[in-house]
Amino acid sequence: MDSVKRKVISELFLAPSVVLPIVGGISAGLLSWATGGSTYLTGAAVAGVLGGVGWMLTRMIFKVEDITEAAMQAQLDKRVREENRQLDDLAAKLRTDRDHRTQDYLTLLRSLRDDFETEAAKYGSQFRSAQVREKVGQIFHAAVEQLAQSYNLWERAQKLSGSTQDSLLEQREHFLKEIEATIVRIGETVDHFRSLVRADKQFDLAELRDELDETMRVAKRTEERMRNLGKNSNDYESFVNE
Repeated sequence: MDSVKRKVISELFLAPSVVLPIVGGISAGLLSWATGGSTYLTGAAVAGVLGGVGWMLTRMIFKVEDITEAAMQAQLDKRVREENRQLDDLAAKLRTDRDHRTQDYLTLLRSLRDDFETEAAKYGSQFRSAQVREKVGQIFHAAVEQLAQSYNLWERAQKLSGSTQDSLLEQREHFLKEIEATIVRIGETVDHFRSLVRADKQFDLAELRDELDETMRVAKRTEERMRNLGKNSNDYESFVNE
């Protein structure tokens, strides 16, 4: 959100339509002073400065919401482009683990994210749905990270054998079930949000935020356990290589 604030401030105070008249007015004022005073230049200076300041105030009063919306949409578009590049890389990895579920989960996650963004756009504005968008984005990233960790566990398991490999793959299987449950909860949240949007665009998002918070807590716990298992699996590898 800080980048959005900086963008909005820049658009309000540093836009060419604001800065150029003020700079022109100041320049005319300095030139008038340097030449001993000129009615024409002094008038141009006053008009330029007042015009620039007036337009800035007009934008602050009447345009700030539109400017904020545009800044948030630009940030969202940039984030989605970057995410899609990373997700394409992950999809290529998941195609090598010989488990169709991980690919299917990633495809479903991307579809749910797109569905949510479509519904959020119907809600009325980027600003009004910003908190929910942020929470859904966090859960989406947590689930994607879990899929990446599931690949890492599979990759590590390929270096092991016997009961050690079986144990690691069994734990990976358990985590995949938790990932599936997270995706189901995301889908339920998207459906809930869709029903609220269609019923009443002035609804209270508090209940939905509570749902998202709980889903996020579960997803984070799963992610942390997977990370810890990935670290501990290094001990398995060291044991096998000795």
